[in-house]
Amino acid sequence: MSNTAFQFAPMPYIHFGWGVRHSLISHLQKQYSGRIVLITGSFLSQKGQFGQIIRAALTETTRHLDHFIVSGEPSPELVDDIVSKCKIDTQLVIGIGGGSVLDAAKTIAGLIPSQTSVMDYLEGVGMGKAFNVTTCPFIAVPTTAGTGSETTKNAVLSSIGKFKKSFRDNKLLAKEAWLDPELLKTCPREVLFATGMDAFTQLLESYTTPKSNPITDALAWQGMSLFKGAFENINSADESKQQQGYSNLMLAASLSGTTLANAGLGAVHGLAGPIGAFFDAPHGIVCAKLLAPITSANIDVLLATDGGSLILNKYKQIGKLFNPSLADEDILAGLLKTLKDYALNYTPQGLSQYGLSLDNIQPVISSCRSGSMLANPVLLSDEQLMQAISHAL
Repeated sequence: MSNTAFQFAPMPYIHFGWGVRHSLISHLQKQYSGRIVLITGSFLSQKGQFGQIIRAALTETTRHLDHFIVSGEPSPELVDDIVSKCKIDTQLVIGIGGGSVLDAAKTIAGLIPSQTSVMDYLEGVGMGKAFNVTTCPFIAVPTTAGTGSETTKNAVLSSIGKFKKSFRDNKLLAKEAWLDPELLKTCPREVLFATGMDAFTQLLESYTTPKSNPITDALAWQGMSLFKGAFENINSADESKQQQGYSNLMLAASLSGTTLANAGLGAVHGLAGPIGAFFDAPHGIVCAKLLAPITSANIDVLLATDGGSLILNKYKQIGKLFNPSLADEDILAGLLKTLKDYALNYTPQGLSQYGLSLDNIQPVISSCRSGSMLANPVLLSDEQLMQAISHAL
């Protein structure tokens, strides 16, 4: 592994800590006096929430503050509309919210100076133009712990019923990421657990893809170690354990963004993309429900073709991390049980609740053979993918 050539993308300047968001306001007031664009979700724009607090504070010290609200997964039309309303002399874009808000803010920051359309650059469905334009600095403040968008160079945009594609370039990377685990307390538990399962899936897939490298392996392993026990601590009645759980989960999610950006993912996300395009199903829940059946299918192929492979040993390492007392011969079965238990306990919804059935998922199978699917450790047949989805219904 260490003799294999690889590249590692840059990372934003990270500020991490409980309550660190309060230092962000003074930082912005000192560093930026020009026009700022603020992107938040609707909840965070309400009175008393951090989006409203930072808006009020910045209004006192900057002559121009434009605030836009993003609800749900951003579409190219939404992004282009906001960009058209922003001035080219914007000095900074701030995104405060979950993955969808940060993806929207990241895209908007990338397009404001040139006033171009995201459809010029969107992978697979866009015009295929080179992204040779000036961008605006972007600061990310995540309020969920899922996609790790604050540390990635790509933004996911959707058009329901048509596509879910990435806008990707190193110039889209956040200049700074402010990671305040206390903000996770504003996130409903069901959303927090679903997005957390997305982060865990990203860590596991980026660790087991053949495209991983020594740096992503180290970060993914650290992320999975942080994720282990985080949900349980968050559900604890002990406030100190809750704080540790929130902190570990937020850091794990940010690490997952770094590992996915530098190693890629796998078949879970290969299916989750088109499922999100054709069905209004929450991304984190899709990942949670597919993680066990896809991992099982991957292990079955590895056992049948190369029982001593590096990837199979990585699955065993993960199994040992979560079940250290199990005998070696029981590790893989123990891993699959752990993944099923996470899905059952924290994301009990079946994908059938979002309209998926074996009768209508052929478009998903037909459009899943690009992107993340290419980084899966083994080639899974259409039948194997259909079977995995059936277990997630």
